[in-house]
Amino acid sequence: MTRLDLLDIDDIPEEYHHLFTDDYLGDRHIFRVWAHNPEVLEATLEYLNTLYDQLTPRTKELVILTVARTHRARYEWHQHVDIARPKGVETSEMRAIGGDDFSVFSDEEFVLLQYARAVAEGEVTDQIHDALATVYEPGEIVAIGLIVDFYVGLCNYVASVDLPFEGSEFVGWTPSDERIAEFFA
Repeated sequence: MTRLDLLDIDDIPEEYHHLFTDDYLGDRHIFRVWAHNPEVLEATLEYLNTLYDQLTPRTKELVILTVARTHRARYEWHQHVDIARPKGVETSEMRAIGGDDFSVFSDEEFVLLQYARAVAEGEVTDQIHDALATVYEPGEIVAIGLIVDFYVGLCNYVASVDLPFEGSEFVGWTPSDERIAEFFA
């Protein structure tokens, strides 16, 4: 059971109801907890959307999945297995990240995932940074690092409030196509 109540739309001021439409946040538990402070929720979403706009949706999801796996953050992993599929991340690629095997990725994405893991662990070397800088512009590197940083903090926050999954058990670190279809039909 979560340590903070999951608020419903009727529990928050009407001026923030637009955040909880099906086209926007929908019914994700993380946002229902953040709704205890709707001003912070709205500002955080604006910040994240600015960061997200700096990268392709696929790149963003690969980074988030890598952070979730690095921190063994089951809630974030579970959420982004669902979110990443329509963004071009194949189930086999998720299984590779979940199994800590980046070898199936192109050289550009391999270095991206290595960098995301290094930032998440606080262990970026000159070699990893220089490899990333050969394929990403400085502005993209800033966005990548800040997305990693945000999700590291989010993984810790989710654990602190003991947030439950939406409607199912954990999909697993190396989920089968059948299990994903079962959970996220």
